[in-house]
Amino acid sequence: MTVRGTRAGERRSARGGGSSRWLRLLAPDEVAQRVADINLAALRERGIEGIVVDVDNTLVPWGSCEMDSATEAWVQRAKQDFSVCLLSNSVRGRRVRRLAARLGVPGVSAWGVGRKPLAGGFLRALRTTHSTPEKAAMIGDQLLADVLGGNRCGMYTIWVKLISEHEFIGTRLARVIERRCARKLRASGLLRDGGALAGGGSPGHED
Repeated sequence: MTVRGTRAGERRSARGGGSSRWLRLLAPDEVAQRVADINLAALRERGIEGIVVDVDNTLVPWGSCEMDSATEAWVQRAKQDFSVCLLSNSVRGRRVRRLAARLGVPGVSAWGVGRKPLAGGFLRALRTTHSTPEKAAMIGDQLLADVLGGNRCGMYTIWVKLISEHEFIGTRLARVIERRCARKLRASGLLRDGGALAGGGSPGHED
């Protein structure tokens, strides 16, 4: 099941500085328990043509190439109507290339000045999918990387529950900030998940 986060128009209409603007940049347009729950028909109706998907803890557990059958089937269905690209913060990108080859889609590895949430990796993925930001969706498990970066680029953003608590140490530290941001988003009415994802942090982190 997927539920709405905040309207993209509301987010992009934010003006000026301050905490309100930053909160809007962290607000996903949609929240889903897992990738396989995302409604592809609804994305088509929104005019989405390209789908960019994070790898670690979105498609597969961190550091793994093991993908569950429902997620893999979703990607194969998505390929029929969308241009799909994997995007991951990775130095060498070997595992990203293996997963991309297995799924039959392109993969982009971003690091340094191009790593998420900076724009470089997102722009490379958009060029790969031949999509404009307004017609592309970004799917990922991290507010501070996937959602923030996608929103800054003007993409439709979908926040999913992380697959596993096992993560890179830097990501675990970022989750502390993410939980606080999620609480502020809910308190501000910018994360309207209908109570389906209770808790103070990401869809996979409850206090």
